[in-house]
Amino acid sequence: MKRSQINAALDLAQRTLARHGIRLPEWAYWPAARWKSAGKEVDRIKLNALGWACTDFGQGDFDNIGITMFDARNGTREHPDQGTPYGEKIFVLKPGQRLPYHFHYTKTEDIISYNGGTLMIQLFKAKDDESMDEASPGVVWCDGVERPFTAGQVFEIPHGASLTIVPGLYHRFWAKEGGDVLVGGEISTISVPKTDNHFGGNARRFVAIEEDVPPTHLLNIDYPKLHELV
Repeated sequence: MKRSQINAALDLAQRTLARHGIRLPEWAYWPAARWKSAGKEVDRIKLNALGWACTDFGQGDFDNIGITMFDARNGTREHPDQGTPYGEKIFVLKPGQRLPYHFHYTKTEDIISYNGGTLMIQLFKAKDDESMDEASPGVVWCDGVERPFTAGQVFEIPHGASLTIVPGLYHRFWAKEGGDVLVGGEISTISVPKTDNHFGGNARRFVAIEEDVPPTHLLNIDYPKLHELV
């Protein structure tokens, strides 16, 4: 992705959250250069990779396949006393913007519809060989209510509702076309995106960034290279 794309995506996310009355921690709004004067007081943020994330999953089509997220809370299994035993994300999706199919090996998550556009979630079970099971039905929980599903079924999640994704359940979600920018969230067990995500096809969570312009705000993957960027 180009840094200019990321800057524009973060600007849209911040404006959308503000329009819906959602505030983030103070440091979420810091310009990139502000991080240079931060000291050890932000070590926990960096250790747990809190903050902004933005990806097109290596597909080169961010307007259709991508997401902008803010990791508000998370921890690590290696340092349980320096984070939380759970994760929380807030995400913004433009109408029609989707995630690729993926499942998690260990993470359980509630995907929540907050406001704005309509959240759509599609489900398939995973086979033992990690391929997608395009035939078998399953069971999922929506706010604690059991819901059977057929392979590939799409759930429309109204505002205030959520759907629980368990390990080994292929899923993708998107903002319904023709609607507003979607604001959603995720509450989960500890998130370890480098090792816990299994994507279908050639999609991947982390992508190279083309530094065509300076960053306006840092992503959580930028912290180790702060002094190269600003």
